[in-house]
Amino acid sequence: MTTAFRAYHQLDVGGVIIGDVPSYRADQMPYGGAKESGVGREGVHAAMADLTVERVLVLTGLDL
Repeated sequence: MTTAFRAYHQLDVGGVIIGDVPSYRADQMPYGGAKESGVGREGVHAAMADLTVERVLVLTGLDL
């Protein structure tokens, strides 16, 4: 377990799977590479980020 956690913290990769094949996948897991590898990320969080447009509205000096 110590080696598994050390690998997880020290490797600059998209994911670490211990004890199973690299094709192991659950829908809620983020999936994809790190840095310049691949074409992006997959998973619920990545999909929400891709479909989100961040906006801001600032109201000051108004009597609401």
